Amino acid sequence: MQNGVTQKEFYEAIEKVTRETNALTVAMTETKTLIRDYNGLRQVIGDVDDRVQRLEDYTCSKKEYREYMGWIVGFVATMLAIINYFT
Repeated sequence: MQNGVTQKEFYEAIEKVTRETNALTVAMTETKTLIRDYNGLRQVIGDVDDRVQRLEDYTCSKKEYREYMGWIVGFVATMLAIINYFT
C-alpha cells in the first residue's frame, strides 16, 4: 500500500469496525425487544382501562336503575293509595 497504511493496520481497523457493528447490532436487537415489550404493555393497559370503563358504566347505569325503581315504586304506591281512598 502506497499511502502509508500497512496491511496489519488496515486489518485492525476492519476488525474494529466489525466489532463496533456487532455491538451496534446487539444494542439494536435489545432496543427492538424493549419497544415490543413496551407496546405489549401499552396494549394490556389499554385493555384494562377499557374493562374498568365498562365496569364504571355498568355501576352508574345500575345506580340510575335503582333510583328510577324507587320513583316507580313510590308512584305505584301513591296510585294504589289514591285508588283505595276513593273506593
